[in-house]
Amino acid sequence: MPGPGPDLPGNSGRPGRNDPRRAAFLLLSRLDREPFDLAAELDRTLDTPGWDPRDRRLAAELAWGVARWRFRLDHAIRARTGRPLKDLDRNVRTCLRLGAYQLLFMDAIPPNAAVNETVKLAGNPRRRGFVNGVLRGLAREGEPALPAQGPERLAAEWSLPPWLAQRWWRDEGPQRAEARARQAASAPTLTVRLAADREVDRFVRECMDMGAEALPLPYLPAAVGISGPVRVTDLPGYAGGAFVVQDPSSQLAGRLVAALPGERVLDACAAPGGKCQQLSEMVGPTGQVVAVERDPGRAERLHRNLERMRADNVQVVIADAGVVSMPQLNGPFDRILLDAPCSGLGTLSRNPEGKWWKSEAGIRSCGVAQRDLLSHLAPMVKPGGVLVYAVCTGEPEETAAQVTAFLANHPEFSVRPAGELLGPEAAPWISPEGYLDTSRALPEGGDPPPRAGDGDAEPPRPTPRLSPRVAPAAFFGVHLVRRS
Repeated sequence: MPGPGPDLPGNSGRPGRNDPRRAAFLLLSRLDREPFDLAAELDRTLDTPGWDPRDRRLAAELAWGVARWRFRLDHAIRARTGRPLKDLDRNVRTCLRLGAYQLLFMDAIPPNAAVNETVKLAGNPRRRGFVNGVLRGLAREGEPALPAQGPERLAAEWSLPPWLAQRWWRDEGPQRAEARARQAASAPTLTVRLAADREVDRFVRECMDMGAEALPLPYLPAAVGISGPVRVTDLPGYAGGAFVVQDPSSQLAGRLVAALPGERVLDACAAPGGKCQQLSEMVGPTGQVVAVERDPGRAERLHRNLERMRADNVQVVIADAGVVSMPQLNGPFDRILLDAPCSGLGTLSRNPEGKWWKSEAGIRSCGVAQRDLLSHLAPMVKPGGVLVYAVCTGEPEETAAQVTAFLANHPEFSVRPAGELLGPEAAPWISPEGYLDTSRALPEGGDPPPRAGDGDAEPPRPTPRLSPRVAPAAFFGVHLVRRS
């Protein structure tokens, strides 16, 4: 996405291209219009020349903050205007959210500066006057009271779309629903997985010497959580392939495969490459990983990541895993990993923009696609081989119910308990059926949502202090063995 230019209406007057509020405004206005990957577009915007580091951090804080807390901000704006936000002009909506976030979440920005600079983005004088009045009222009177209880309170307090708050409240009950909502609203921790030839303790020391906080994850032997004033590309050994950025859920999926040296493994939905490289190390130089990715652009990024990590035993195939035939892939395979396309409701902490566009209909659509993928790939597993099904969500239609239906239609498969593969550290996440389900051990209780920082912390996406149990909000996986 091109950076904001001085010729666009509403420029704040800062010289040059790089006005942080305007950069955030353009991204958020687009997000109100269409879904896209906020991390990728923000990186593209902020990687342009000429950014002052403080402005870059402020732009990122504003974009991530509004994306994460949109529904709480909308509650405050509705209370001030007395109007549904859908009735407001999109640019006005975006300005109000941007200003409300600064007023309610960013103590270090003086209220007058937050209002004045945001009003400049609103456009014509009439819109500016409206935005100015609403934001000054919010600055004067503070955040309005939240709903007293129920799913309405859950949606407003933890910034969930109303349909999702109602769904979790109905299906999970109040305590579990709040635990899921709180984790979805939390800022994520950066997690990396070290290459097999790297020592965890040494890497942790090197990160701490750079001023970062680093902590090994006890349930993932090569994983390190990182927080602090460093960028990924500055971490020790990045250029030489010392590590790959890989979410805990993705690492758990790789471990659940439990591939052995010399085996042929199919990674059916392979990009961006963390799982592929993990499987590559498992099978070793005598084995092979076939990585299927249907999107050419994602396949190219997959290639680059594998080259950086020196994963020479991976073959990338551009194809649709739901259509590609076994002869095309030179199957069958010893093991298949289907990290399936899903609703992604377990990744809202890392991808808060998903809350803007996901829907209950999308969950049902994902369930149908997952069922078809499982049925298509099952015959490609050798007798005695393994099929691992994994999704980053906790919704029943995509998790336990999906496995139950698959086993009913494919009696040649049975479940091997995940606890046998992952060890005692994963015990809180193992269901009675032997499934790995991290949503079983979400924390209960806790404080109200914290106010955000002042936009002065690196990396651009805000990160919390580290917990020894950095984990995905909801990840589900099952290890299925085909009868010999």
